[in-house]
Amino acid sequence: MVSTHRPLRSALLVSAASLGLLAAAPVFAVSTEEAIRTATAACLDHAGKLGWRTDLAKVISSRSINADKVEVVFDLTRDGTNTARLTCPYSISQGVPADFGKTATSTADSATTAVETTPAEAADAGTPVNPGRAWWLLLPLGLGLLGWAALRGAGDGARDGVAAYSGGGSGVVTTGTTTSRNIYVEANAHDGELEVRDRADISSAILRRVRNGERIALTGHRIHDWLEVASGGWVRDIDVRYDRTTVRFS
Repeated sequence: MVSTHRPLRSALLVSAASLGLLAAAPVFAVSTEEAIRTATAACLDHAGKLGWRTDLAKVISSRSINADKVEVVFDLTRDGTNTARLTCPYSISQGVPADFGKTATSTADSATTAVETTPAEAADAGTPVNPGRAWWLLLPLGLGLLGWAALRGAGDGARDGVAAYSGGGSGVVTTGTTTSRNIYVEANAHDGELEVRDRADISSAILRRVRNGERIALTGHRIHDWLEVASGGWVRDIDVRYDRTTVRFS
């Protein structure tokens, strides 16, 4: 009798364990989503106490690293114009790190630099660029183009004073001069689409979106880290790609 019931008992135990695992799977998924929501709220609450405007905060990305840690990336602003991209490594057991929101204070308050993105990173996120060295590499090309324009005489480059520069092998950016002030840049937004806004303000209305890789013309006018679009509207300097060693805005 004892040997007859043991196989049946084992089968029942295996079935119960399998059902338990199947039932636990959705709970784990829900717990991950809840952890991300909790982390987002906690990080914004912490940033708000340090002077960041949580009403203008933008969540760039969020992910669960392990059972205890969640990472949320924000675009935050203090004055409604300058922004900083901050990463909050939230811990379920320990909460928000004390230094979150403090390290970017000087960056966000600067009138000329609004984010933690360097010119080299904006030109090519995977390859460090030395601006001084890049200028000397481009000098022969620039001299050759200027000589060609002078010999031709009737070309567009000779009429409008336009010079073409290589953007580190990633495309051609055209810069304007005193006779033709339009500056052509390449859309290079973090989320894949450049937002053209009505005013030089992150909270203003979005007029249109431009996909990364497409070129747009700028007037050359700048307000803090906002650049004026020739066809109307404003874009953020960090969301476009151009040769920052030669192009200047007024």
